[in-house]
Amino acid sequence: MSPVSRGRKNKKREPERAEPREELDPDHPAVREMLDNVVAALADFERVDDPLDGEYLAASLLAVGYGTGPEGTETFARLFIAEAENFAAPGGLAFLRCVAALTDDPIAGLATEAAEHLAAQGVSAPAWVDELAEPTTAGEYFRWSEDDGAGAVLYGSFHRAGRTDGFLLFVDDSDCGSANDLAPFVSAEALAEARRMTNEEESASESPMAPEEFRWLVESALDVRESHDREVIELGIEPPQPEEDDIPYEVTDVVLRARLRALPTLPKPAPVHAHPG
Repeated sequence: MSPVSRGRKNKKREPERAEPREELDPDHPAVREMLDNVVAALADFERVDDPLDGEYLAASLLAVGYGTGPEGTETFARLFIAEAENFAAPGGLAFLRCVAALTDDPIAGLATEAAEHLAAQGVSAPAWVDELAEPTTAGEYFRWSEDDGAGAVLYGSFHRAGRTDGFLLFVDDSDCGSANDLAPFVSAEALAEARRMTNEEESASESPMAPEEFRWLVESALDVRESHDREVIELGIEPPQPEEDDIPYEVTDVVLRARLRALPTLPKPAPVHAHPG
């Protein structure tokens, strides 16, 4: 899948990852440094002017837990929620509302509770935050199958509060069905251009997909990719850094998974992930 314009590219500030443990002590110097970076990033939410940018900024913080498993991800998120509530400013409230929109329970519930505490104290959020409460609905879903059976390109769009965003990803069947290329698009115009270019570059014609099939295929591919990345992280190897203007894979993973939760599910289990012999 060739890189195409994402529509709007913003370099996100990301806190340094602390060593994952079952419990992270906020008073540990490395953890405290990470949390100080999170607090500094909270002020950036007051300079955001639309909810998509807010979500990707929040995702850049939540992505610190990527590859640490559900328990590690939850531990980081809890720490960040506590810091945002203590921050007690519009940026902290905006971050908490974004976290509630991007995550599932129990993290979503904790973020909502913390946000309500701040609101009760008189803290007001930026105007764009209201759009996060609007429902996300399905858009269009397509697949281009690779001729050599190597995988497929998947396209999906989503609507919320009059805005459209979406994603293009390549599922690599030669790599256990992993999502090996993932591109976010933050406008209907950018999505239309991505679809047009994919139709020009792919030898196969686009094939419509049901939303539930798209969700099943994408979640399966994301899970395999995270499993592979987790193995690399556990070996102490740093994952490759993205190009200067690209949004990191793990950040897009957070937003895409949130969008997928708006779609229906297929009544079948995820495929068994087994490395080829």
